[in-house]
Amino acid sequence: MHAVIAYDISDNTSRTRVFKILSELGINSQRSVFECELTTDEIRTLVTRLTPYIDPESDSLLVYPLCARCASAVAILGQGVAYVHTTWQVI
Repeated sequence: MHAVIAYDISDNTSRTRVFKILSELGINSQRSVFECELTTDEIRTLVTRLTPYIDPESDSLLVYPLCARCASAVAILGQGVAYVHTTWQVI
């Protein structure tokens, strides 16, 4: 499932940690927006993993899961990069 993850984190250390975790999973399509291919269970695990870095008083983390039909309808204008999921890996 295609997921768009956006965050607004005020603490530099927490923001850097969240960025590093998300960088392992997908592409950084905007300054604080990532796109990933994750299962429902992987999304739950990710939210659990990121929760310690989110201050509920000042920060936000949004996860938007998109079905295949919705993901294929995404419009990209300007310098946006389309997320392309492959079934192979470079080792």
